Parts: sequence; structure tokens; C-alpha cells
Amino acid sequence: MKELDPIAFTVELGRFYEQSRTNGTVSVTMKRMTERRLFKASRVKKEIPKGGEAILDKNRMKDDDIEFPCLVRATYKNNKISTIVAPNELDKFQNAYSTVIRAYMDSLKKKERTRKKAKTAAAAVSSSQQQKQQ
Repeated sequence: MKELDPIAFTVELGRFYEQSRTNGTVSVTMKRMTERRLFKASRVKKEIPKGGEAILDKNRMKDDDIEFPCLVRATYKNNKISTIVAPNELDKFQNAYSTVIRAYMDSLKKKERTRKKAKTAAAAVSSSQQQKQQ
């Protein structure tokens, strides 16, 4: 999985959506980075992710209002990318992300619903109830 900065992430996400127009699916997830995840990430990468310094500070009080960074991941087929967005950059990232989503919104397909099956199931239930009453 490639870890990118937030702006490069949105550019690469746009490429994923462009490639998925012909076939495939893009999946995007967002999670809040907890203290445990930040500690694990800092041990693996030997550096503290951006926006995580205040959380891992030993001198802070437990009841402090601390904003956590977000972990954003995207997958397309076998390609995976991720980024960690600092709390102070979240608005800027959300604007860039929403621009990418709006640009590729036209490739979404409307979900087909089968109304006949639902109607026949409801009709079968109501007819069985009527037979029990008689």
C-alpha cells in the first residue's frame, strides 16, 4: 500500500475513478486514528504521523479535547493507496475529495430494484393471513 500526502492521494484517487469507468470498483474508507493506531504506526515507520504529536504526548491530560487525524484508504483492483490527514488540514482535504467525487459521479449506476418480488411476497403473506381468518 502506497502512503501518499493528501493532495497526491486525491490525484491518484481521480486516476482510480477514471480507470474504473470501463470496469472495476473503487472502494474508499475513512477511519479516525486512535492513540493505539498512532502508536503502532509510529513504531513501524519510525516517525509520528502528521497531526499525531498531540495525542502521543505523555504530558497531556486524558480529558483534553484533542482532534484525531483521519486515515483514508482507497482500493481499485489490486492497487491500494492511503493517506493520513491532520485535523487542521481536514477541511482542505474534504474540499479536494468532494471535487473528485463530483467529477466522477456520472459513472455511477443506479441500483435496479425488483418490485415484483416484493409485491408477490407481500401478496402471499396477506392471502395466507386471510385464509387463517376464514
